[in-house]
Amino acid sequence: MTSPPAPIGVSARLPVDAPGNALRRHPVRLLGTSWPWRSLVYLASTPVVAGIWLLTSWPALALAGLPLGRVERWRLRWVDRRPIPDPHVPGASAGFGGWVRLRLSERATWTELLYGVLLVPLSLLSFAVLSVALLVPAAMIATSTALFVILVLGVDPDAVTAVPDLPASAVNENPIAQLGIVTLGVILLVAGLYFVTIAAEGQRYLCRLLISEPSSQLTERLVDVTRSRARISSAFDEERRRIERDLHDGAQQRLTSLIMTLGMMRYQLHRGKDIEPLLEQASADAQRAVDELREIVHGIYPSALREHDLAEALNELVSSTEHSGLTTHIQLTVPADLDPDIEVGLYFAISELVTNVTKHSEATTMTLSIAPTLQKTLLVTVEDDGHGGASPDRGTGLIGVVDRIETLGGSVHLHSPAGGPTRVSLEVPCAS
Repeated sequence: MTSPPAPIGVSARLPVDAPGNALRRHPVRLLGTSWPWRSLVYLASTPVVAGIWLLTSWPALALAGLPLGRVERWRLRWVDRRPIPDPHVPGASAGFGGWVRLRLSERATWTELLYGVLLVPLSLLSFAVLSVALLVPAAMIATSTALFVILVLGVDPDAVTAVPDLPASAVNENPIAQLGIVTLGVILLVAGLYFVTIAAEGQRYLCRLLISEPSSQLTERLVDVTRSRARISSAFDEERRRIERDLHDGAQQRLTSLIMTLGMMRYQLHRGKDIEPLLEQASADAQRAVDELREIVHGIYPSALREHDLAEALNELVSSTEHSGLTTHIQLTVPADLDPDIEVGLYFAISELVTNVTKHSEATTMTLSIAPTLQKTLLVTVEDDGHGGASPDRGTGLIGVVDRIETLGGSVHLHSPAGGPTRVSLEVPCAS
């Protein structure tokens, strides 16, 4: 017999993933958990981080919040067990200047800088909280405990005091009074740990709000990726229907015709008639069936990749454009262990871009380059000197390129002003 499900109360709905949740769920036995001590380390390190950032990052001006954001997202894990996303979009590979322009256009860059400005007074507040909530009670406990021991042992407090001229009235020589002060110090210290937990929760909330929550750009990108995958799913269904239609109307009909021709050949052969015309017809039907099957298979997986690696397949692809009078420059640095899915996706995407150049751009020169980046991505650039004005809305196949690359976890950057030139950059993650 299975036991009935446990009732869903407040504790079940409240995961212990932050100091505030731990305080609400375990208010009595909070000190038996790690959260007060995590909070203590978090607050105690705040002045150190703020001081180092203030002394070292100011030359970066508006970008000074970027290194602080990275450090704070790491430090936030001490008091926050939820995923801590990086709010920045992956850096564009248009050089250092492009990276700076991208970062300056992001809301997260400015909120991180704002957090840095706020962190300076926050560090002073953290120091004050730790001093009042912990250092003062700890000093009371230490001092009164020492005096209690001295008085119990019968030693004159004036003989061991660090201040010889201290008035006798300043030292209560009653052991019971000192024991009461120790007890008060312990109570204040316990209350101080609760106060530290609350202060850490407030700083954690502010930190996550300013340096960790996904930006609107990431939200928009997630929506774009979702739409791309929906379009690809629909495209897969359409592709399956196309393959079925092509097989039925093309190769299947050719093979049926071939079977009929072979039957007529047998009939004519038995009658001793000339079968040379039927042989030619059968040969033509078989060749057409093979060609149509090859076209269908090429649309599923390019034969060039079955026979060669990506670099050789792309060289073959680009060389096929020479008949159109297009001058091409190609520079490929492709990792040897590239994932097959990435190879196929890049091949079809680049094939579409090359087709756009030859058919729509009226370009005389095209450059194709592939190179790995320091961010462990593969950067593909296709550039031409055509008339420009390319856009995914103009039906030039760019939507399909975007869908393929975003499905691989990459991004597409298009720069195509009227009058040209057009540059399309594809960036996909790779293991190398």
